[in-house]
Amino acid sequence: MEWRFFSDRFPVYNGVKQDDVLSPILFCVYIDGLLKRLAYHKIGCNFGTVYVGEVAYANEIVLLGPTASAMRRMLHICDDYAKEFNILFNARKSKCTVCIHHRISVGL
Repeated sequence: MEWRFFSDRFPVYNGVKQDDVLSPILFCVYIDGLLKRLAYHKIGCNFGTVYVGEVAYANEIVLLGPTASAMRRMLHICDDYAKEFNILFNARKSKCTVCIHHRISVGL
């Protein structure tokens, strides 16, 4: 079956309900472009030879940056994407964690 009918455009004022079965799928479809954009720039962290700059699951996104300046650049990419696609990130639910690498010599 092939559909050749398109409705008139209509505005959407509400998103998918919280905890709806489709929420994670629609979020992934909607946010995939951001993840691709972040991965393209490769600003995030590397674990060995594996690039891991952003991790997304359901409606959560984690940005992993090796420096404060890298995080600022990644956040700027997110901000540009949000403006382009009319996305609002909730600053009250956002957190920042700083991990500092120290070499520790252990004598055995």
